[in-house]
Amino acid sequence: MKRIGLYGCGHLNKIVVSCYKKGLLEGYEIVGCYSKTKENREAMALNLGIKPCDSYEEMLERNLDFVVEATNPAATKLILERTIEKGINVVLLSIGALSDETYYEMIKNKCIASNAKIYLASGAISGFEVLMTARLMGLTSASLTNTKGARALAKTSLYDPKMEKEDMTAFKGSAYEAIKNLPTGINVGVATALATRGVHNTSITIQTKPDFIGDSQCIDIECGDEIKAHLDVYSKSSDIAGYSVVALLKNLNSPIVF
Repeated sequence: MKRIGLYGCGHLNKIVVSCYKKGLLEGYEIVGCYSKTKENREAMALNLGIKPCDSYEEMLERNLDFVVEATNPAATKLILERTIEKGINVVLLSIGALSDETYYEMIKNKCIASNAKIYLASGAISGFEVLMTARLMGLTSASLTNTKGARALAKTSLYDPKMEKEDMTAFKGSAYEAIKNLPTGINVGVATALATRGVHNTSITIQTKPDFIGDSQCIDIECGDEIKAHLDVYSKSSDIAGYSVVALLKNLNSPIVF
């Protein structure tokens, strides 16, 4: 039985807990959960029937095989290195934490030294296998176009009041620049970049529509005239990210692996 600790006790890890209680995570046991918000971690622990963790370190001491992260890139950077150093695998949703190449290389070397792995949950991205295969064949271009409602950017530096009335392009640049401008809203762009041409060579466009609900992620890749792929996923809510964690864990524990 593989032992899981949950980092973050919000909506996405609540989906993981719900699937676990329905018996969808056969071969796993959730033995700890931690959030800096006391009432959230205590409520999730009560739901799971386990003792709450009063610190992240306490959770790490529960003989974990996996930490499932569902917070944000800044919070992830606070715990990623020490988790890996203990030989604990991490299922990562806040992939923007790996956008800095120096940090990425440091974490990768820590994984090698401790024999731990970081698993990138697909979230709302489709076709990781296609993207990585195309990379081996010599990608010539890779881009992601994200479409969201104006309100999704309301508390960010990209917001413009005109977005409430007309379609606009809020951002166009590299994946590296995108995550700097929108730290919690474009993890999908960094994931796409890591699977394709890197954070500096993958183009990201963020579009807004006044009454648009949810997110649309459209990935376009080309390998000269050999391969052209257009991958488009619409999600009304962020739920797909939580379910992608469950799908990843099930796949890792399956005798037949996709």
